[in-house]
Parts: sequence; C-alpha cells; structure tokens
Amino acid sequence: MNGIVNVHKSEFGEDPEVVVEVPQVTTLLGSFSDFCSGYSLMSTNTQGLRVAISKREDQQVVAYNSTSRERKKFQLAAIRSRKEDRWCSVIKSVCMMLSSLEFAYSGFNVTIKGQSAIADPPALTAALSSGLLLALNELFGFSLDYNKQMRLAYTSNKYSDTYKSRLRDLVTIFTSERGKMLLFDSDSCTYKTFEYPFQTGGKVGSWFIDCSLPADELSAEVAIFRQNAMKAFALLKAQLHGGEKPRDLTHRDIVQNHPTIPEDYKRIITFILEDSAAAYKCYEELLKGDAVAVGKILTTEQRNLSTLAELTSPEVDWLVKRGAEASGINGITEISVGITGTLVALVDDDNLDEYKAQLKEYERIFGFKPVVREYIPSGAIKVIGKDEYPFV
Repeated sequence: MNGIVNVHKSEFGEDPEVVVEVPQVTTLLGSFSDFCSGYSLMSTNTQGLRVAISKREDQQVVAYNSTSRERKKFQLAAIRSRKEDRWCSVIKSVCMMLSSLEFAYSGFNVTIKGQSAIADPPALTAALSSGLLLALNELFGFSLDYNKQMRLAYTSNKYSDTYKSRLRDLVTIFTSERGKMLLFDSDSCTYKTFEYPFQTGGKVGSWFIDCSLPADELSAEVAIFRQNAMKAFALLKAQLHGGEKPRDLTHRDIVQNHPTIPEDYKRIITFILEDSAAAYKCYEELLKGDAVAVGKILTTEQRNLSTLAELTSPEVDWLVKRGAEASGINGITEISVGITGTLVALVDDDNLDEYKAQLKEYERIFGFKPVVREYIPSGAIKVIGKDEYPFV
C-alpha cells in the first residue's frame, strides 16, 4: 500500500502524528478573473493533497514530496530562499511567517502526496500552505480556527516571489461544503454558497475527464498567458476613468475606446472579461438547474479557450470534438484544477456509457489512458483520524 501514512513511515521510520487532507480546488469558470476583479465558480473535489507530519528533536525541517519524489531540508534558525526550492519555498514561507509572529514550534518531518503536489504554483501554494498550517496547528497546539489559518496562509505569500496563493482558492479550501459550489467575487472578496444541481440520482450528471497528460504539458503556456494578462490589464487600467471597473467592460468597449492596446492583448482581455461574465451567468443557470443552458455556456468557454486564449492541446481538442459529436452531451470544457488537461462534461445519464466507450479510442490514438470520474463537489480541508489511515 502506498498511502501517505506508509510513505511517511518508510521515509522517516515513524508513523505521522497528524495527517491532513486538502481537497483539490476546482474552478469551473473564471480561472483568470482575478485580473479583472471578476467572478469565479469554485468548488473542491476529492483529489488534492495529503500532508503527514511528525515532530523532530532538533530544529531541522525535512520535507518529502512523494509525488515528485523530491527531498528538501533546512534549519528553522537559518531559513534562506533558494532558486531550487520550488515547492519547498511554500514550507519555508509558512515557517518564516510563524517565526515572525513568535509561534513556538520545533523541527518536523513532513510528507506530501497527491495531484496538488505537482500543480501550478498558485494551486500548489494554496494546498500546501493550508495543509501545513492545519498540520502544525494540530501538532503544536496553536489553537487557530479555520479563519485565522486562512488569513495566515494568505499572509505567508509575502515571503515568496513566485509561490503565492490566490485568496479565492484559500476560501474554497477552508469553507467548502459537500455538494455545494461558491460564486466568488474578487472585487469585494465575498462569496455565495449554493447547491450544485447535477449530482447522482438526477437525469444529468457531470464528469471529470482527466487526459492523463504530463503535468507540465501546458504549464509553460499558462504561465506565459498569465504574464501577458498582467501586462494587458495594466495597460487597460491605466486608461480607465473614474469608477470604471474592468469586469463591467465588453469587447465592444475595448475595441472602440482603447485602440492603442495591442491586438493580442485585446484578445486576452476579451477572453478574461467573457470568462468572468460566463461564471456569473452560469451561476444563475445552475440555480435553475438548466443543463442545456449551462452546457451552452461551457461550450462557448471552450471555444474561447481555443480561439482567444489559445490554451489548448491536440488531446483536449480531440476529447472536446468527440464530446460535441456524442448524443446526450450538453457541454464540455477544460477547467482549472491546477494541472492542465482536465475537462468537465455535462452528460445525460442515459448516454454516459456511450460516451465512455468513445473515450477508449483516445488511448489508442494518443497513448494516454483517460480517467473518468464523477464530479461531486466535496468538503473542506480536514484532519484525518487514525481510523481512516489504512485508506490514505
């Protein structure tokens, strides 16, 4: 068994004292809406990250990323940021913040495992900083509630240049409820919670399709897109007047009122504005439980991802094309879970087996075996009790 408890014991010769389960953040729509202070549709799912931790008798921190099979270590008394830290920079940032706030703690051994352990920097940072804070809170008796832990996780961003978390991801990790989604407003930093309508027992279900691509298949392109989005919105905001909000603008506004913005930046801005607007519109349709309307929004989102953002791959395009050809598929689009190549499909229950059968052709053509699993919004971060250890 390769569960995290056994991995930790194999690596450090002892059982972990605390095990934390951090759900994977799912952004259905609005993945890039932070640039326009827009809307995002958020939830969690049962993938994500597990964190196992045990005390040491010295002041050293030893960390093992079981998923990437990397080991890191440093002294609490002499924490220095290094280029090669990568994911460990999150652990260092949390420790530096706790020390600055004069929390009392000693060295520890920590193991991390799961998809989020190899996710893009924002997703990895949110998962690891949250999981580590909850684990340290339990291990050293800090007596911090979830709200305080969430604030501290966000505060730790100031100790890293690259590995920074998004507030909306942290809110989702700490507040999610099973079967429910969040509509997050980046402008006011507030959110609404509501029931997700397409779950087991209904006429329409929603399913993740993991393309099983290498973790970094599109990560470089996404990083470049985010850099360009930052530059594009800096130009736009410099040209706005009064109380204009970027998220309230339309493509027509951009074309007519901002002719000096380069065309490639206009495409990026248009995509992000439409992504934010789609998140809010989809929220309204989800409240109604209208699968057809939601499916149309997802289909438009995928088209924008391909034509405006140019964030796609042959594998994703093939799966989307097959989805469009299959009967009973209301809509399909690539979504953000911190790792590229994950889609969600809204499928009539009567047609699910037919669609799954079509996916077998994907493995023959591309050499990757797609993984299909039901999308059920899961709950918040939690400590796993010892009676659950054999299963993790």
